[in-house]
Amino acid sequence: MKKEVKKFSGIIPPAITVFDAKGEIDREKTKKFIQYLIAEGVHGIFIAGSTGEASLMSMEQRRQIIDIGVEATAGKVPLLAGTGHNSTRITVELSKYAQEAGADAVVVLLPHYPRPPDEGLYLHYKAVAEAVDIPVLVYSWPGQYGYSMSPEMVARLAKDGYIQGIKDTHEDIDHTAEIIRLTRGQITVLEGYESKVLPALCLGADGGICTIGNLIPADMVAIYDFFKSGKIGPAREKQLAIFPLINLLATRHDSQLLKDSIKLLGHDVGDALMPASQVPPEIIEKVKAELKKLGKLK
Repeated sequence: MKKEVKKFSGIIPPAITVFDAKGEIDREKTKKFIQYLIAEGVHGIFIAGSTGEASLMSMEQRRQIIDIGVEATAGKVPLLAGTGHNSTRITVELSKYAQEAGADAVVVLLPHYPRPPDEGLYLHYKAVAEAVDIPVLVYSWPGQYGYSMSPEMVARLAKDGYIQGIKDTHEDIDHTAEIIRLTRGQITVLEGYESKVLPALCLGADGGICTIGNLIPADMVAIYDFFKSGKIGPAREKQLAIFPLINLLATRHDSQLLKDSIKLLGHDVGDALMPASQVPPEIIEKVKAELKKLGKLK
């Protein structure tokens, strides 16, 4: 039986996780930061993604962060929970847990080690979909996982009712466009690169799950709101204005630079988990300069 497709839209930051000095999740500080993002106008929260350092967490921490996300959002905005794992069995277990905890959807990364053949990939998502009643979204990021889900596979899984959306973090926007074309707006398509949010919206995407939404959430929301109200000029100017900051953050693949940048704005978010390392002071100074240009710092 096919699930009813529930669409998600807007700016949905992949929320950071705040850890203490021992690497344990700081429940209250994480909850406080999520609530700050909601107050800034974001349209949803994605918990336990790459930015949230889920791949470095224990299984108990994976469950804990889902609980925190549900508690922090409190029904004010949708909560999308990252439940992906290379193991189908563990993915199913985490997805069931997320549903029981109260998440609105699960976001499942591509199993990538060992990399499955296409049929194994199909069966992976089929197994998750048959185990839960809430929407299943794909998390496709070739830059991280070494391959992407093809638009044809997305369309096949959507047609068969096993996925209801995708976070497509693909450098080639043609890839995202082809997904939109093949699925004809019937599933949620969320852009994963902050530099491509406006172009993706113009092509028919529903919104974006972008790391920079943790740092400048109101600016990302403004791009979306301008677009939805037909103010393409202001949306374009806002998108272009954040490019230097996007490029700076892209120089690091761990969450340390992001967290150091967020600290500049006065938020106590701790440090990233190892193997993250210290960010050179000159990079921090460049981020500070860009935040000043955007009016975030004096």
